[in-house]
Amino acid sequence: MWEKIKAYFKRKQTERQAKKDRIAAVKPTLDQFNPPLTRKEWRLTGRGKYEFDANTRKLTQFGLTVRLEHRLNLMMLVLLALVVVTYIVMLFF
Repeated sequence: MWEKIKAYFKRKQTERQAKKDRIAAVKPTLDQFNPPLTRKEWRLTGRGKYEFDANTRKLTQFGLTVRLEHRLNLMMLVLLALVVVTYIVMLFF
């Protein structure tokens, strides 16, 4: 019985180690990650949210698209909130 318990804990330990190894293999190293160098570039990328080309020091086409989608979504939410407030004001006053 003790052998089964020891084998169970040993198997769990090897599973945890295998999971850690898989995560370590996927994590980027500092050499792979090229952060923007200046404050202006860091702000341009939305604090690292949008794709940035290290060679041209500008946002890539994909980064520009994602940033525009984000801005449009925020604008739609603001307009929706303004419409709701307008209807509430018109209904109760």
